[in-house]
Amino acid sequence: MPLLVMYSHVFSCGGPLRSGRRAALLLPLATVACAGFSREVQPQSSRVAVTAATIDTKQLEQLIDSAMASGMVAEHIPGAAFVLVRDGRIVLAKGYGFADREASRRVEPDSTVWPFASITKVITATAVVQLADRGKLDLDANVNRYLRALQVPATYAQPVTTAQLLTHTAGFDELRGRLTESASDIRPLAEFLRGKLIRIRPPGTMTSYSSFGMALAGVVVEDVSGVSYDEYLRRNIFMPLGMRSARIMSHAGTQAGLAAGYEYGDSAVRRVPYEWYHSTPSSSFASTATDMARFMIAQLEGGAFNGKRIVSQRAMRDMQTQHATMHALIPGWGFGWQIRDSNGQRVLEHGGDIGGFSSLVTLLPDARTGFLIVGHREGANLRFDVKQAVLDRYFPDIRTLVMPKPDSSKAARLAGFAGTYRANVYCHSCPDSLQRTQDFVVTANADGTLGAFDTRWIEVAPLFFRDSTAKRRFGLAADSTGRITALTVGSWQVLERIR
Repeated sequence: MPLLVMYSHVFSCGGPLRSGRRAALLLPLATVACAGFSREVQPQSSRVAVTAATIDTKQLEQLIDSAMASGMVAEHIPGAAFVLVRDGRIVLAKGYGFADREASRRVEPDSTVWPFASITKVITATAVVQLADRGKLDLDANVNRYLRALQVPATYAQPVTTAQLLTHTAGFDELRGRLTESASDIRPLAEFLRGKLIRIRPPGTMTSYSSFGMALAGVVVEDVSGVSYDEYLRRNIFMPLGMRSARIMSHAGTQAGLAAGYEYGDSAVRRVPYEWYHSTPSSSFASTATDMARFMIAQLEGGAFNGKRIVSQRAMRDMQTQHATMHALIPGWGFGWQIRDSNGQRVLEHGGDIGGFSSLVTLLPDARTGFLIVGHREGANLRFDVKQAVLDRYFPDIRTLVMPKPDSSKAARLAGFAGTYRANVYCHSCPDSLQRTQDFVVTANADGTLGAFDTRWIEVAPLFFRDSTAKRRFGLAADSTGRITALTVGSWQVLERIR
């Protein structure tokens, strides 16, 4: 099985490898000699100095107007919203198009309620970190210590910790059946999860995006606090931050003010019903764009907004620190947050997709800046295009990456990396006919490169590859014998080797 790197500082040839406060299991790459590899060239500071004056509100609005107009037309998106925060305040909040076409209701950033789907996981992680900050639980202790309504089975000798729920390293299978047809069918959290916590690997050995793990984190919130998950969030996060529209979509009536959902197919935009989930701590948070901005500001300002503190600065730093990754040069997971290195910036991010809707929240903690894009159509690229437009305008990539030439002498060694890799977020214990999987073939080429994802890749550091543009990269993970067992593009994008 692969060994999981768990620490805050990344490895580079010739530099130190420093572990964080959680015990580190280091990949073999940490002991591989650096000779023969082109060192990753990283400037002393790849961050652009951004001051409040740099982001002019009118120019930002023009940029977003243009990106939204072209993207919404191209993807047939009826409505969307954008908000950017900086230095503890909202710089721009704007709605585009219709929240409900049939009712001619336009998108308003401070009144249109959007379902944020998997972004809920960041809300849940914040609640758990808050309980730990208040001395109610130890993130590194066996999670069973805090569970009253159900227990994690002792499938492996190593217990699952609460921290592993928040970093997607608990090792649970991703079963089907989280979706339900109506709010009246939603079951209590513990009741829904009972019998569904199937452990398929020892904890701490692989990152694997886990809606079941984060749903269990919601049960921890309930069992430790003594109130329901929904009520805990209302009292301890939503109310203190003034998020008046925020709610968990867990029962009939919670859809008040919600935008209608829309998809596009057969050359037409069609309205779709709202999706309800049993796994509410993973999937069911909703709010206006401006209320979400309040939460973003609290994350960027050390746990406080408008004089109200929800967690300590120390706890917020811990939440935003990388605690798990499959390769030391590939960003991984904080507590709930995906860690990224977009345009050379340290970025905290999470996306959300649900029938009829998609969203993306992006934070740049070092610049005290964050922005949110939300709109119609599950899986839409609009959010990513708008994100890149903002980054390219205000945080351009100034890194210099020197790519080596392919080395045919590596061909024999790289042949051991060839095989079939499968995206690891699927139901492993389901019958084959019910498995929804995506497989990718990696080949070894005679010139010492790997072939994958329709391009060629050059190894530029131990088990770390870039394409010819140097803009795309992936890492490989190995077990204690050196056998390659997984491929990672970052955070939730992990492929397990199946042959």
